[in-house]
Amino acid sequence: MTYEEIKQSILNLSEKERNRLILEVNIKEDLPGSLESVLSIRRDKLNNKQGVCPYCNHAHYVRFGVEKGSQRYRCKACKKTFTEYTGTWLAKLHKKHLADSYLELMKGKNSLDKIKAKLGINKKTAFDWRHKILSSVEQIRKDKFDGITESDDTFFRLSEKGRKQNSRLPRKRGKSLHKRGINNDHVAVIVTADRKKTWI
Repeated sequence: MTYEEIKQSILNLSEKERNRLILEVNIKEDLPGSLESVLSIRRDKLNNKQGVCPYCNHAHYVRFGVEKGSQRYRCKACKKTFTEYTGTWLAKLHKKHLADSYLELMKGKNSLDKIKAKLGINKKTAFDWRHKILSSVEQIRKDKFDGITESDDTFFRLSEKGRKQNSRLPRKRGKSLHKRGINNDHVAVIVTADRKKTWI
């Protein structure tokens, strides 16, 4: 086929099909640092017996067949099976090939509606993926403190948005509150961090 024929056949596709084609062509490039390359490193580690069971952290496991195109492993200690996706936000995801593109769109601060249109997925799927990613980031944050630890409290204005107010007069958003110190209009939040930037 000539360039013009290919171009014309692409233009004849629907917008959804064109977006899907662009995504599939970009995914084939497998850029360094992409999710696919990270997972291939994880897969190689597991294949070379350098990983551990995600359930019990035991280092002795064997290959145990293939599950939906992914190598499955079986732990000799706890007898559970796992793949390279187990323990990650990609576990039990049907459209894993769209994960890289989803992360790029999320990094670009696209709304769920824009992500849905560009990837051709359901809005609920886009919503679920976002919360899976955010909860996995939260788990990374939950490290133990080490070394010198510092704590401090900061005060935020109490928000009662969505509640019917009878106890006080309504107030304008963004106005400063003239009460000082501990009072019923502020909420205290304690922030703790160590010198390695681990915080809660």
